[in-house]
Amino acid sequence: MAIITLSRERGALGDEVAQELAKQLNYRFIDKKVVDERLGDMGVEEKHREAYDEKKPGIFAALSTAMEDYVRCLKSLFYDEASKSNCIFVGRGSQVFFRGIPGVISVRLVAPQETRIQRIEKELGVDYKTAKQMVTRDDRDRAGFNRYFFDANWSDPCAYHAIINTEDLTVMQIVAVVRTLVEQRITPEQVAAGKEMVENLALGQAVVRRLLTECQLPIFFLEAECHNGEVTLNGIAYSQDIIDKAKKEALIDGLKRVNCNIRIGRMGV
Repeated sequence: MAIITLSRERGALGDEVAQELAKQLNYRFIDKKVVDERLGDMGVEEKHREAYDEKKPGIFAALSTAMEDYVRCLKSLFYDEASKSNCIFVGRGSQVFFRGIPGVISVRLVAPQETRIQRIEKELGVDYKTAKQMVTRDDRDRAGFNRYFFDANWSDPCAYHAIINTEDLTVMQIVAVVRTLVEQRITPEQVAAGKEMVENLALGQAVVRRLLTECQLPIFFLEAECHNGEVTLNGIAYSQDIIDKAKKEALIDGLKRVNCNIRIGRMGV
């Protein structure tokens, strides 16, 4: 398993670079289309996929339990995809999901606003005012999405291994830079270690979705950590009955044992 996460400003050639990288490296390309299809298969309604996709939710959307389910499903599909093959993830908090995992390279593509506006004008055939509005809106939405859902600063340089100004670079030149970084930094040992970590994260997230989304158990602050075929549950529940149900339902395929540290709390705190 080797992973590239690609964060991009609108008009900084993100999609073009990701597609060419996927082609050259033979990585699976996880873009908006793939994410939308997978979330739909997981039961996330279209209106919620549209409301939350790289956007800060509005007041009413933020109060909906659908928002929490959206994030759970997004994490689940990212870890699931990464556990199966080498992938390139475009945006959607991927640099946060895979932070600290061996075998991962996180890159951010930027460019001066005027350059990005000119690219959008040319690409979409829109006027300057419209292109500027699109660039400004998307920058604001993506920053808000990362800040609201993950408490992350989208533009924090420390969140990435490399930040590339694409102003005077071609797609092929950018791809060459990223390929060099991947080939020189990711080792077979990192790939093996990262694969194990991602497989455990995918299994843990599957348990969380099973308990909270499918079984709809009222467990607060639920965490599921997997290792060597065992899952350890932490959280707070109203009653022992809920805890017993969680222990039973958490034993999904791939697990041999459930260690339950969920405790009973008053009013979920």
